Amino acid sequence: MLKVPLLKWDQIDQMVMPEEPSRVIQAEAMLETDVPGIRTFAMQVRDDSMEPLFSEGEVIFVNPDLQSEPGQYMMVDSEDGRPEGALLRQLKEISGQAILHPLNQLYKDLPVTNQHRILGRVVRMRKNL
Repeated sequence: MLKVPLLKWDQIDQMVMPEEPSRVIQAEAMLETDVPGIRTFAMQVRDDSMEPLFSEGEVIFVNPDLQSEPGQYMMVDSEDGRPEGALLRQLKEISGQAILHPLNQLYKDLPVTNQHRILGRVVRMRKNL
């Protein structure tokens, strides 16, 4: 089992920016998992934009080293570049345009622009029972 940091949304750059994470990481906790990846980290879902699959407060594991592919769930930097504005969305391709798709119909699709930065791919989710 590996231990990965549970980060707040404004701490994502600790794991995404460097090629190898620092040995000193400010994290809420360290979580045991069998999810591989030297820069893999955990986050808590912070809103209902991806319900019913991802609910607020559930823990997701994100690997920034995996390629983004349509259909995958991704962490994406907001257009203004603020880490706390990052989004959890499904990456889709519609008529050749990459789209950030929320599962909850109360939210709108967003076209991927040059201002968006893929922060990592969701590789696992821990459901609360």
